[in-house]
Amino acid sequence: MAEEQPRQIPPPAQAGPPPPGTSLGEKLSASVGIIAAMVLAVLVNLLVARHYRRWDWTQGGLYTLSDATVSTLRALEEPIRVYVLLSEGDPLTLSVRHLLDAYRAETSRIQVEVTDPDRRPAEFLAVQQRYGVVAGKTEDGRIVTDAAVIVARGDRPHFLTASDLVEVEDEDDLRARPRLEQALTGAIRSVVRSERPMVCFAGGHGEKSIEVGGAGGLAALKDRLNKNNYDVVELDGGHGDHDHDHDHGDEPGAAPKEPAPEVDLGRCRVLVLAEPSQPVPPRDVARYRAFIEKGGSALLALGPVPDESDQRYVDLGLSGLLAVAGVELRSDFVFELDPKLRSTQGFGETFSPIVKPHPITEGLLKAADQGLGPVLTVASSLAPAKAGPVAPAPLLVTSDRAFGMVDFFGWARDPSEPKPRDGDHPGPLTVAYAAELPKPAGSSAAHGPRVVVLSSPSALYGANWQSPELRGTAVFVESALSWLAASPPMLDIPDKPAVTAGLRLSEDSLAGIFRYVVVYMPLAAAFFGLAVHLSRRGSERRAGGKGGPGSPAGRGSPGGSEREGAP
Repeated sequence: MAEEQPRQIPPPAQAGPPPPGTSLGEKLSASVGIIAAMVLAVLVNLLVARHYRRWDWTQGGLYTLSDATVSTLRALEEPIRVYVLLSEGDPLTLSVRHLLDAYRAETSRIQVEVTDPDRRPAEFLAVQQRYGVVAGKTEDGRIVTDAAVIVARGDRPHFLTASDLVEVEDEDDLRARPRLEQALTGAIRSVVRSERPMVCFAGGHGEKSIEVGGAGGLAALKDRLNKNNYDVVELDGGHGDHDHDHDHGDEPGAAPKEPAPEVDLGRCRVLVLAEPSQPVPPRDVARYRAFIEKGGSALLALGPVPDESDQRYVDLGLSGLLAVAGVELRSDFVFELDPKLRSTQGFGETFSPIVKPHPITEGLLKAADQGLGPVLTVASSLAPAKAGPVAPAPLLVTSDRAFGMVDFFGWARDPSEPKPRDGDHPGPLTVAYAAELPKPAGSSAAHGPRVVVLSSPSALYGANWQSPELRGTAVFVESALSWLAASPPMLDIPDKPAVTAGLRLSEDSLAGIFRYVVVYMPLAAAFFGLAVHLSRRGSERRAGGKGGPGSPAGRGSPGGSEREGAP
């Protein structure tokens, strides 16, 4: 038997000599690469800083800014300081700071100072003395203030309270609707604006008072105007009184003080004649017409008014005033028969008119794909006057299937599905016109007098600001008033979805939570652990009975290993 020779293992290779030193060109190339990387990093940071981008994953886009806010921020010409006077533990603090970060991403003129009254009392005292913030202490020593946020331009502040930032929708369900963007952007506009245009509502002819609330009142429109920095007054007392010998009211925007109409009308930027139900005296028509011809603007919201006998329409005596805008009001009742435009309820007296291009309707046309459009109820048709001074521009029109019913009262005695008859006005019909007159001689204004005529007073009702389905009508009215006053568009920020701001626990719910936490959850964990234990034991038993790699049958005998090189 040949004797086994031990295997020779070759010795490990000897390490060679170290590589020669790096040349000057290689060192220079490495240095240039490092410098290029540094320059690239700086350029990337500059690019990121110039094109700041944030992603908002919150429900309803809480920190996504609206077009109105972005345009307001980009139009700022001087610094605006925002003082956040909320403690670190306040639930609003984080949301306010995130939203202000989004504001500063759009402009460098927003300067934010967060002053915790509890942790920085000295800074808070300085802000308090400068702006006259009222503060007090709770029983546990925390400082509370009457202002959660202060927006200031120089020494001109605007105070925001916690109720301005959040609207409690349902106290029983603890649901709240965030209004952070509406409050902050509105405050910025308030301090930036140097004047408050006056909007005057005519009264004394059966018009509703601007103090009347509800779905059919004008108080919601008044509130919107006030929040957008307009002063709103009521001429002639607004109570159907034709006596004009009253004292002059000194404070614009205050409660009516029975002012002399000639003086107050001259101070108005826009005159609103909203749904008169009584004939307007010729002297008032002459005053209103003279106001327009001298450079004033007017919104005339008129509609069909039946007389006491319900036999005919009241002649409001406004043909001379409408003629200034080159418009005449027809004595008919509009029915829209296009199923795509009419309401499913009624006979077509409630409908969505078609929006025509005009500076007033730009916002509505841009949002047409979102279903944002005006809705009118009870309207008459308008037509261009035969000898008007200007050619009015149509704003809202019906479809060609609509018609203006002339004998409405005859139809109303036995109402049925309306059908056009001989003598009725065929569609399409215009229900809103806008006109801009030539500038008066010697006027330095940027434009001439402006008039908007709307043949459905329902557009001014409070329901348009209370119901999301009618938001398009509110946007139309606000845009018309902004155009008439030659002011920036009113702030229109859609409401964010309401969220549950807390958890209401009753004794029954607490008992249920106790049972789940103390009894049900531990028992479920115990049963799950027992099931896993039994499953593992069963797997081990099955593996041991099959002669696996660890069993004796699978192992070789002690002497059974083959010897290398055996014959």
